[in-house]
Amino acid sequence: MTLDATPDVREPVFDFDRVTSEVLHVAPMSVPVFDPPTLTPLTVALADATVGLLVTSGAYYPDQRRMRTTNDLSYRLLPRDRDLTEVLFAHMTPIRAFALADPNVAYPRDTFLDLERYGTIGRYADQAISMVGSISHYEELATQTAPRVIEEFRAMGVDLVAVVPFCPKCHIAAGVLARAMEQRGLPTTSITTLRRHAEALKPPRATFLDFPVGAPCGRPRRPEQQREIVAAALRTGIAAGRSDGGVGGATVGAEAGSAEAGSADWTLPTLPFRWNPDGDRGWEDLVVDLYRVDNEIRGTVLANRSTHEQELAGGEREFAIRCAC
Repeated sequence: MTLDATPDVREPVFDFDRVTSEVLHVAPMSVPVFDPPTLTPLTVALADATVGLLVTSGAYYPDQRRMRTTNDLSYRLLPRDRDLTEVLFAHMTPIRAFALADPNVAYPRDTFLDLERYGTIGRYADQAISMVGSISHYEELATQTAPRVIEEFRAMGVDLVAVVPFCPKCHIAAGVLARAMEQRGLPTTSITTLRRHAEALKPPRATFLDFPVGAPCGRPRRPEQQREIVAAALRTGIAAGRSDGGVGGATVGAEAGSAEAGSADWTLPTLPFRWNPDGDRGWEDLVVDLYRVDNEIRGTVLANRSTHEQELAGGEREFAIRCAC
């Protein structure tokens, strides 16, 4: 069945500023606004492509060194043949509760193996790359980490990288990383859950899922829905990256290939899925409550916020030129 990306009719979506005002009582996070990216053509159809996965949830295994909670530019390689029974998450954001309930919502390893088996993608890469995306060392991220990540993926024969940001800060770091990889010749696509952040960063071939931040690949323990969401994100993102793509014209089922332009107008298609089938948005209160409980007991968010000193807002164009993203 072919699904159409939802037209951009500006339906209400979750505003993370509600968390900063109601729970943290601080000013909203500064989000840099970039120009549309230059795309690297995706020259193979999705059904023939080797797809790599980059997650910012800090997924790792017990025999790997744990990543730091903020500004850790290192990454871990997660083998495709290692199941999720032992996976851990180094990212300490309050919305990690969704990933603890089902790792596939933030590290969709099983989902990608299913998509390979069903022929949606050609192959899922040998290893995923995992980072803790609470990063504000943006210049090092773009000029040092991105080239290393590209080298890893190219050694695996990757044609397209699916980038999955986790928390609000991740949406900025992952956007910078996706743009840097694209500018250096590796096509990317991103599944985002914060519209304001995505529209500002403009990661290549991005789609928007109106789900809780922290659950970018579907509801916990809903494998069929997770497969549908990730497949739709890949197909719609590729379609939006074509020269004739766009929010209204991007369809789940459109293929990429040589028709994709090297540079295209940036759009953000909305994926046609709801957290609750009846449209109930009670999950917004759940997200706010997760932050409220954390703030009262642990104070993780405010503690992490104090470690981020670098800001991009106001110097986006110079940064993009200097760091090639």
